[in-house]
Amino acid sequence: MELTDEKTKMKNQCKLNIIMSIVKYLVVNVFLVFVNLMTTPNYLWVLWVIAGWGIGLILTIVTNYLEFKYNNK
Repeated sequence: MELTDEKTKMKNQCKLNIIMSIVKYLVVNVFLVFVNLMTTPNYLWVLWVIAGWGIGLILTIVTNYLEFKYNNK
C-alpha cells in the first residue's frame, strides 16, 4: 500500500513529534536529576517528575500512533 504525499508528511510529522518529545524528556530530566542530587540528595523528588512526565510521554506516543493508524484507514 503506497502512501500519498499527504499521508507521508503526516507520518513524518508524527515521528518527529515523538522524537522531539523523547529528546525534551531526556534532556530536562537529566538536568533535574543533577539539580536534585546537588541540592537535596536525601530526597529524590525528581522521581515524581520523571514518573509524571513519563506517563504524559507514553500518552503522547500512543496518541500519535493511534492518530496515524486511524487516518490511514
